[in-house]
Amino acid sequence: MDLIAGPLGALGAAVVAALAWFLDRRRQRSKGRSEGRTEAQTEAMKDANERVQKGRDAVRDGRGDDPAERLRRNDGKL
Repeated sequence: MDLIAGPLGALGAAVVAALAWFLDRRRQRSKGRSEGRTEAQTEAMKDANERVQKGRDAVRDGRGDDPAERLRRNDGKL
């Protein structure tokens, strides 16, 4: 019995160690993907906000006059 238990115990320990190593690697890889995905989403959101602000600035600068005067001009009462 001792002749079987010793090698089986060592084999079991090796299998457990290999399984733990495999699961740890898999967890680290998925964590890296998640961080990359979050970073990409943050960058996309920043880019969209910058483009919206640039558009607002362009519209504001392109008009160049007083909002009340634009209303009068649109109504034809200039």
